[in-house]
Amino acid sequence: MTGAPYGAQSASLLNGEQISTVGRLAGRPYYDKDWNVHLDFSGEYVFHPNINANGMPGVSRTTFNLQDRPELRIDMNRLISTGNLSISNVGVYGGEVGISWRNLLALGGYYHIGETQAKLPGQPAPGLNFDGGYVEAGWVMTGEPIRYNVGAAAFARPKVDDPFTINERGIGAWELAARWSVMNLNSNITPGVPQSVTGGIYGGLQQIFGAALSWYPNDWVRFYLQFQYTQVDKLNSAGAAQIGQKFETLAGRMQVAF
Repeated sequence: MTGAPYGAQSASLLNGEQISTVGRLAGRPYYDKDWNVHLDFSGEYVFHPNINANGMPGVSRTTFNLQDRPELRIDMNRLISTGNLSISNVGVYGGEVGISWRNLLALGGYYHIGETQAKLPGQPAPGLNFDGGYVEAGWVMTGEPIRYNVGAAAFARPKVDDPFTINERGIGAWELAARWSVMNLNSNITPGVPQSVTGGIYGGLQQIFGAALSWYPNDWVRFYLQFQYTQVDKLNSAGAAQIGQKFETLAGRMQVAF
């Protein structure tokens, strides 16, 4: 969550910049030669939203927009979005749990976003609540163990046992992974009832099912093929028309680590 882009600040308090506090507590409470258990808790609270000096109080003076793109991004389109909401503060909290055993990994996370609306007197302004999360699993088929980066408090790529280089002709490391994620940007809505009546928002519900095959020829190169099925359920602001979409994507990529 960031403030306004450079040059867009107002001349009001603190140049209209957004002010927030962010915290993260993460670590590995248990590990041995085969197991790694990861826990992560984090949160953010925006107590001074970005101020638009030319905006109208309760309409466009302090606005905030939540939106998201699919994880496999072919272009920059955001398929779910709340649009600009007039708010006074935003809070985010959540965390993740991960467990690895030798060459197997399971990981999941959940986050909740709450917003306090700031609207004109007489307009419905319920508190808005949004949720998102994911679960994923990975299997290094060639047997390399899942590594854990203590400095980053996160799981890391496998270290290749049988590398493929100019001088060596090993098979590298092969990994198969699957993931499901969901982001719900709907809040306080009733299908068929306009959001102007309820004070809620039809931001959309996005679900993504993905699978990937990765080949690490050595410790600094990765090739992977990723399939993704995306399903977006989104009603228009009147709550009467479905404007979501469903599609599949397939992409191949190469990464080099320095």
